[in-house]
Amino acid sequence: MAQAAKEILLSTITEWSKFATERDKMRKIANDVAMVTRTIIKDDLAVFKSKQIDVECDNSEDLKVLGVKISVDPVVEETFPTVKASVALKCGGASRYILINPNTSISAGGPPFMFEELKRGVPETFLTNAAEFVRDAFLNVARTGGVEKK
Repeated sequence: MAQAAKEILLSTITEWSKFATERDKMRKIANDVAMVTRTIIKDDLAVFKSKQIDVECDNSEDLKVLGVKISVDPVVEETFPTVKASVALKCGGASRYILINPNTSISAGGPPFMFEELKRGVPETFLTNAAEFVRDAFLNVARTGGVEKK
């Protein structure tokens, strides 16, 4: 094999390895952010439950408002050479997205903060954004019965 051809192939393998490493890192971060978000939403729903409002929040995997499921799903779009990550929050017609930037900063309805900061303690703006989503989900389901409008 000619040296030039070998260099082309090795360069491609190097780029793929960088992509695979970034993809794996962003998947883990998206999963971690989703897990933290589910826990926060569970705690928010407990406030509703304490006021006798029909919610389910016994565990962070099965969250419901007025019988309608809340989904908190990590989303990783992988199109070589780019990886984009987010966490999608949905309930009925209410939805929000938590964006995870390539530098691992997180945008969630306030000033961006680093993922490392989330691991040390949840920023107030993140807690507020989650509470606003729970409020929006509740109001949307109360108005529409959880049916999304087209």
